Amino acid sequence: MSLVAYSDSESDDTEAQTPPPSKKRRLESEPVKELPPLPDSFRDLYSSTVRTSTQDDPSLHGGRKRVTPHVEGNWPTHVYLEWNPEPRQYQLLSALIAEEQASKHGKCKVRSLLHNELGVNLPLHVSLSRPLVLQTEQKEPVLNQLKQGITSSGVRAFQAGPARLRWHPNELGTRWFLVLQLRMPEKGELQKLLSACNKIAAVFDQPLLYNEAVKGPHPTEAEHEGSKADGKFHVSIAWSLSEPKPADPTKSEQEKSSDRTSDERLTTLSVAFAEVKVRIGQDVCSIPLPPARVKQGLFG
Repeated sequence: MSLVAYSDSESDDTEAQTPPPSKKRRLESEPVKELPPLPDSFRDLYSSTVRTSTQDDPSLHGGRKRVTPHVEGNWPTHVYLEWNPEPRQYQLLSALIAEEQASKHGKCKVRSLLHNELGVNLPLHVSLSRPLVLQTEQKEPVLNQLKQGITSSGVRAFQAGPARLRWHPNELGTRWFLVLQLRMPEKGELQKLLSACNKIAAVFDQPLLYNEAVKGPHPTEAEHEGSKADGKFHVSIAWSLSEPKPADPTKSEQEKSSDRTSDERLTTLSVAFAEVKVRIGQDVCSIPLPPARVKQGLFG
């Protein structure tokens, strides 16, 4: 008596001729569901690249050089507003960068800040501080005071719009940035947030942003309000290691008309801000702004 019962050859042939149901056909018939967008808190966890060297090596960063040298034990810190453009806004910004490369720069390489090497869209930002350098014992006090200062500023979630496109050099003149210069919002939210952040930076003997007139570690309220920050708030969208060439003065009327069209397209962009972000080292903390007040009707 055999221990294993084998099927005959006829049944084997029948089974071999009956293919399994196609998974591909079944998947194609099902509707494609769009994945929900990633929350900002998830983006914050992976908002920095992994450091591959403790030395300033421009070859690792496309030729860029640090404005603030890295020192072991110090904590680089930045306060900013983050903007995650919608797909159509990314498309417009990409088109503006391509036009800038083609019309004004020739062989000068313009590098986009809109996406990384893998083509993943990146968030953009508006700075509310210079690059700060904190000691370990300063991290928590600075963050706590920033939370208090931003909350007491009375700024609620707001929107701002770009006024024009321009090139702006960094402090050392080693890089030039293509930036969207922002209009000042109606209620002065950008200036109020800057004033709050500059006060805390001054208390900890850190450099101030857009406020060269302020002297000493404890500027007065009047000095802060008198800061000429209008027109300096901007969003960087591209950069270049070479100084941008000026526009050709012999441009045709068609080319000049194209430039005006680019400016008009900027008016379709609206940048919404609902939180202030503070990066200390690799950690990012979000400080939410209260929701904007809904305008009531005449009898509302």
